[in-house]
Parts: sequence; structure tokens; C-alpha cells
Amino acid sequence: MLKLERHELGPRVYLLGQRIHEFALGFAILGVLVALALTDHAEVTRRFDAAIAFGSWLVIKDWRDLFPSKRNTAAWGLLPHRVRRK
Repeated sequence: MLKLERHELGPRVYLLGQRIHEFALGFAILGVLVALALTDHAEVTRRFDAAIAFGSWLVIKDWRDLFPSKRNTAAWGLLPHRVRRK
């Protein structure tokens, strides 16, 4: 069901056989927050703001994987992914 794999560019996470990219998790978090806000199930609090910041950060740091031509070309890190020198 859940598989973790070591890779030279950083860890890979698979859920049900599909690779999970950080930008997908970020978009999922932001989507849930938008849905909660639109249905009046959420109040704008520090926790809500932190969740928005976290979801946005996941998308920003993994932006290269949004484009197939740039996917899997950068090494994982806590900051935006770094392109390895050849």
C-alpha cells in the first residue's frame, strides 16, 4: 500500500503503486482548505494560515515536477529542490 524507496535524487514515496509528488500533496491541502472556506466550515486562524503556508510551500519547492520536461531533474531538500551539476 505505502512504499518508500531510496533514490539518488532523494526519497520516493508510492501510495497504491502511484508516486506521490510534494506538489500533489500541497495542492490537496490547499484544495481541502478552499473547500472548507467556501462551505463556512473553517475560520481564518493561525492554524489555517499555517496550513495555507505549508501547502503553498510544498507546491513552490516542488514546482519543477509540475512540468514533465523538468520532472526528476533536481535533488530533494527542505528548500526548493536543487538541480545537480553534471
